[in-house]
Amino acid sequence: MATKSNRLVPARAIHPGEVLREELLERGIKQKDFARTIGVQPTHLNEFIKGKRNLNEGLAIKLEKALGISYTNWMSLHAGYLYDCKAIEEKKNEELKALDFENACSDMFNLKALYKRLDMSLMPCVDRVAQLKGMLSFDLLSAEHLRLQVAGLYKHSEKVQIDEKNMLTWLILNKIEIDKTPGLRTKYNEGDAKKAACDLSELANRGCLSVGAIKELLNRYGIQYIHVEKIDKTPIDAFSTIVNEHPVITVTYRYNDMDKLAFDILHELCHIDRHFGSDQTAFISIDGLYSNDPREREANEFARQMLIPDKVWNEMMSVGCNSLSPYKIAKTIAQAAGSRGISPSIAVARYKHDTKWYNTSSYRSPKIF
Repeated sequence: MATKSNRLVPARAIHPGEVLREELLERGIKQKDFARTIGVQPTHLNEFIKGKRNLNEGLAIKLEKALGISYTNWMSLHAGYLYDCKAIEEKKNEELKALDFENACSDMFNLKALYKRLDMSLMPCVDRVAQLKGMLSFDLLSAEHLRLQVAGLYKHSEKVQIDEKNMLTWLILNKIEIDKTPGLRTKYNEGDAKKAACDLSELANRGCLSVGAIKELLNRYGIQYIHVEKIDKTPIDAFSTIVNEHPVITVTYRYNDMDKLAFDILHELCHIDRHFGSDQTAFISIDGLYSNDPREREANEFARQMLIPDKVWNEMMSVGCNSLSPYKIAKTIAQAAGSRGISPSIAVARYKHDTKWYNTSSYRSPKIF
């Protein structure tokens, strides 16, 4: 069985004739005189020295007699030259194939951004293509199926710019991250997403959320939690799918806002609990305002209710405020929220969202940590 040699491929193969030329120069022997000495036509010797004629056994024997350099050495140089020529040709073919592959990929997605994120930008073309293919569980040239999974779940608008090449690039990065994440031993059971949502909402309203706490909570219910940073013009907040009977939630931390993160995760938990099926294997959250899909609106409402049920919200809003100032209203809402076990920052964020009033920096959501 043939095995691949570990011998390095040189930039250029060295013909034995070049070695002979250097040897003659070193000894001060003219080519014509040497041709006469070994009984070879000067033109034939010149062609050999220039690499236009290959070495044969007869010439190797003559070189051994004239120069004292063994026949074996000359034939070894010749064999090495032939091997290197073949290796260089194979390397060129590999490079051409790798370049063709990269060009095809670049037509589909942002290959430059993918290499940068994977820290492969400075690698030789052949090596990075081989490494990239090695970390994928699917044919990269068929990556369009990743976009088809979430087709129709978002739409373009003047307000939100989406680069479709970058979108597919993020989906590929997400797939790579999902594939390399160790599987969970905890089994996911039907209804666990709703339980996780209840626990997450409680932690959020107590102000006890952290990345570690979120991951531990979701993993406890057999749900994977993954972070894949967004790339330019891909305003993705979250993504969810099912892998090996385990739900997976991916977040981007597009906003450094813990309350927003809680909302995004609750949104995906609704999809996991209610919407997955043979016709829908993934969901992506970009901005609920720009989706026509009723499942997206349902997931937004689910997250909203989990954080602050309407009954509690209506009680808070009926407290009343002796001022029309939005700042004082926000303060009143925060106080009413605190007395009902609701996070003041979550309550004020809902008020600002509902009234489209974002002019206050008070009661800001905690940062993600």
